[in-house]
Amino acid sequence: MKSMALFTDSSLNPKNKAGVGACLIVSGSFLDRPPSDVKASELAGLLKVKRFEETSSAALEIRTVLWAIEEYKKIFARMGKLQVYSDSKCVTDLIKRRPGLEAKSFLSGSTNGLLNNAALYRKFFEFHDELAFEVIKVKGHSPSSSRDTIERIFSFVDKETRKELRLWMV
Repeated sequence: MKSMALFTDSSLNPKNKAGVGACLIVSGSFLDRPPSDVKASELAGLLKVKRFEETSSAALEIRTVLWAIEEYKKIFARMGKLQVYSDSKCVTDLIKRRPGLEAKSFLSGSTNGLLNNAALYRKFFEFHDELAFEVIKVKGHSPSSSRDTIERIFSFVDKETRKELRLWMV
């Protein structure tokens, strides 16, 4: 069974409440390459970007992952193990937070109102139940000289996401 790696990142313009999400899907074996063999020109053809409006930082990170998983499912749903790479604490902590969120029915402890991102959390958990993907925290913005293959790929996604946001906001 083939494994796949899904890299996601987002970049937000908080003033406009608009942002860009990006994803890049590679086979798990691609991660076995030495960092020096990972070329931006090769990754560029694999990168997908999407614009999001009326969003916040946390919502944008989760919306990006949900969109990226939908993209993955269109092509690779029966391919095997999926690993999702993100530098977002919100995304990487979500599975750990699930028992508490569900126990409280996605209600805020302080206001007793529904959490702003409750629908996004539910969809994330639905995808997780369906695909049993693993979420892996990537150290963002590490020095280029110390990047391993995963960090090199993530750095490319991060850089392109920020570039796309700048182009959109001009």
